[in-house]
Amino acid sequence: MSNNFRKVLNESCSLLDTYKGRDKIIRTLCYLSRLFGELQSNPEIQQKCNTFSTQMSATRTTLRLLDDLLVLRSTLDYKFGQNEADKYMAVMVVMSNITDHIYLSLEKFSWLAKHKLLTGIDNTKWDTASSACWVFTSYVSILKFLFMMESHKSCLGQVKNISDEKLRLLKWFHIWTVCRSLLDFTHAVNTLPPGFLWSSKLSSRFISLIGSSSSLIGLYLIIYKKCLT
Repeated sequence: MSNNFRKVLNESCSLLDTYKGRDKIIRTLCYLSRLFGELQSNPEIQQKCNTFSTQMSATRTTLRLLDDLLVLRSTLDYKFGQNEADKYMAVMVVMSNITDHIYLSLEKFSWLAKHKLLTGIDNTKWDTASSACWVFTSYVSILKFLFMMESHKSCLGQVKNISDEKLRLLKWFHIWTVCRSLLDFTHAVNTLPPGFLWSSKLSSRFISLIGSSSSLIGLYLIIYKKCLT
């Protein structure tokens, strides 16, 4: 029992030691607490869960104010995808990188307007624009991983120096990633104003379930990815 506890403790600390891991944990706590509150009949418990969820969400938003340099480094490292084997994949990644920069800028304006650090600006419009970027990024992510799955499938007969187990793990990694992207896309579309697909039509309980599922898959993928190295 002590060895299992130590293993879980070490794994948890390794997640908390990284920005991405900590963000995933905070996101999971945010949506799970919201979902737990939605399932309660006691208004007081609902309010406490919603307060905790709101604070976790605010924490993620505040931390994202510092993401520009991280995204910029990733963009500069990838450049225009000259080293990418397929030009369509390169185009998708470049478009996604550009959208990420736009999203972070829009979110900053929304944050500043929301907290009255910028006056005379309606932060609702900035939120809508940010949501549109989220929808686009999620959609591109789905296409990207579906394309990667198809590419790996076509290369199976050519690969000689990789085990069947490694290929199986890689396949399931992409499948879980696509599932998570589909959940995020569903959530992102719902944040848009009414009139686009299912925007603003999904219940709060269902969105909490989607967000919780996506967050748990995201945590799982961080651990799962270690099996691929």
